[in-house]
Amino acid sequence: MIALVRTVWRWRRLVIELARRDVRTRYAGSSLGLAWALIEPAIQFGLYFVVFAYFIGMRLEGSNTVGSFGMYLVSGLLPFLAFQECVARATGLARMQAALVRHVNVPLEVLLIAACLSVFVRHGIGLGIVFVVGAASGSLVWAHLPLLVAALLILAVGIVGIGLALEVAGAFVPDVHQVVATGTMVLFYLTPIVYPLAKLPARLRVWLVLNPLVGVTQAVQSFFVPVAVDFKALAVSLASAALAVALGVSLFSRRAAAVRDLV
Repeated sequence: MIALVRTVWRWRRLVIELARRDVRTRYAGSSLGLAWALIEPAIQFGLYFVVFAYFIGMRLEGSNTVGSFGMYLVSGLLPFLAFQECVARATGLARMQAALVRHVNVPLEVLLIAACLSVFVRHGIGLGIVFVVGAASGSLVWAHLPLLVAALLILAVGIVGIGLALEVAGAFVPDVHQVVATGTMVLFYLTPIVYPLAKLPARLRVWLVLNPLVGVTQAVQSFFVPVAVDFKALAVSLASAALAVALGVSLFSRRAAAVRDLV
């Protein structure tokens, strides 16, 4: 892990440049350019507010306001979408960037960090929008700011660990992408994002805590709306992130050289 960090730091300028190019490429050719990075999440969040809060009538326990559930929904959705996009991109990253791997000899871990950084930037803009709305409405729970920071760090570490493993696995087995896409879809419905955790029966909540995304999602949500945090779930998230890094670094260190030969 220390060697990986050193490599990324040595190539930090390329990491930033690749991430910046990735963000620009996403909106290349459009008239509004990078403004879409603000417009897209604003429209998306507005639709979630209307559909789930007004059409379906979802409410948080102890609150009858539309805004509280809307904040709960979008603040939980953002970290999950960042996780989903990063792990999905990791599966095909080595093949997509084969030219850089073969001709420029760019380390595979640099490509992963750059791809994840661009994802974090885009979803970070969305998180900033939610922050502004929360600050304007007075819903932010400032006492939970340390939980928000801890949750985002745990999520980022876990993503890197899983990404290292998937970057290698995806180079050898193309079907990994489909497996990951299906798996993240299942995880989405097993994570309390579109429904409050309190609405589930107690016997189901006990098992749901084993989902590594529950703890970090809950901690992020607790900063934007006053919801309880299950620290057992957050401990599971922390342990899962540590395990993901250990396994990811182990697999990556043993098979990264073979990936270069393959692509």
